[in-house]
Amino acid sequence: MTYSEALELLIYSYRLDFDPAGFFFVPEEIDQTTLPVTHKTKNKLTFCQYTSAVRQARYSLYLPKEQLLCKNAQLVFGFREIDERIDEKVHAKYLMDPELCLQAARDKPCLPSGKFKGIYAAPLDTFDDFDHTPDLVYFMVLPFQGYHILNDYMAAMNKTHLNFRHTPNSAVCSGSVWSHINQTANMNTMCAGSKSSGKTEMGYMNLTIPGTHFLATIEHLKKRREKNGGVSLVGKGDSGWPGLDACQGCPLFRFDPV
Repeated sequence: MTYSEALELLIYSYRLDFDPAGFFFVPEEIDQTTLPVTHKTKNKLTFCQYTSAVRQARYSLYLPKEQLLCKNAQLVFGFREIDERIDEKVHAKYLMDPELCLQAARDKPCLPSGKFKGIYAAPLDTFDDFDHTPDLVYFMVLPFQGYHILNDYMAAMNKTHLNFRHTPNSAVCSGSVWSHINQTANMNTMCAGSKSSGKTEMGYMNLTIPGTHFLATIEHLKKRREKNGGVSLVGKGDSGWPGLDACQGCPLFRFDPV
């Protein structure tokens, strides 16, 4: 299965409001000029602002560490070390207690310091013509869309349950790094920064799947559709998409084809 086929299957099956994005952490040894970039900016922006351009406008972007504005993202991507003054300040409005603020920074999942020089983010189908698998696939989903995707993920990965990671801020960046380090799916709420700077409407969730697990997940989605006649897990589960909610198959809600 190609990434283009996976993207089409996802959008058709779950009516996603936004295109999924592929994230690739760019190591020092890769020449960033070889990355298939469609747009660039001279301004420093947050990681959430970059991802919004990918999922809303289908831009392919390279974010060098020098261009990353958000201090929380700088920390979790390994672009800086913990600074007690900075990290106490950025957590103060959430946790208030100075010691708890510093502990929150220390507890965040972080990529190895200095290992990566930037992040490449692009629409999922871009990776059909790219030499590297995405490290992560990122979705912005409604909770019930995430429910269906995660069920396919568990089936594909032989898992019966999933644990998620929530932090007081850095939902997209920290949530992605935790998913990558632990090689498991993650779903969490928006943080204050991803809500405002990421141009996020109410009700959406962040969902990440390790890149090496992604196509297997969508293969399972395809298998379910072919076997059951649809992808819905609502009721009998044979609908083309999770639409009709008919009260656990109540016989009063019966619509026969004409």
